Amino acid sequence: MNPISVIIPAYNREAYVADAIESAVAQTCPPDEIIVVDDGSTDRTAEIARSYGKQVRCISQENQGTGVARNTGLKEARGSLIAFLDSDDVWLERKLEMQTAYLRTHPGTDMVFCRMKPFLSPEIDPAHALRFDAREIAACNAQALLARRETFTKAGSFPTARNVPEFFPWFTRACDLGLTHHILPELFLLRRVHLSNSVHHPDWGLRYVRFLKQRLDQNRGSASSRT
Repeated sequence: MNPISVIIPAYNREAYVADAIESAVAQTCPPDEIIVVDDGSTDRTAEIARSYGKQVRCISQENQGTGVARNTGLKEARGSLIAFLDSDDVWLERKLEMQTAYLRTHPGTDMVFCRMKPFLSPEIDPAHALRFDAREIAACNAQALLARRETFTKAGSFPTARNVPEFFPWFTRACDLGLTHHILPELFLLRRVHLSNSVHHPDWGLRYVRFLKQRLDQNRGSASSRT
């Protein structure tokens, strides 16, 4: 069976990181290693990760952003299958089992995702609960992903600039290179909604729009060069 590495980038997530780790430990197809990349936390994030002993390898670095943290985990990972779990989210217990089974029976597929459902963190302000969208959706994001290691060899590392969402450009590049993906119809990812989510950052929307504009400009340039 292909060894699985789970990478959990974390920054000041002492309130949530244990839930994330527990959901990785509890998988019916247990990962061969769990790597928490502590991205310069100033709280107890690293302490909590290290409290799991040999179950978790915690790597601490200066705060450099999520893209750098994901790349650090990739460099350290030893598995032939790579999964990412955000430190404030949780997996349902059959995620790795079902994704591994799909990749085993579909050797031409490079990446497999799953469905995702948001949930309100208990401490969230009721005012935000009024705008909470609890719909389950198909997810193409880092925490829903299980990928063959060769995927990252071909598509490269994640962008490290702090002013762009790091997964979207990477996934777009992977698709442009012809790497293939599939989204399982089952729900295996629970996305925690809380006030310090990156999507609540005042610049997040602008960052995403900038990325989409850059992507459209690139597509227009490619189309022009072919005419």
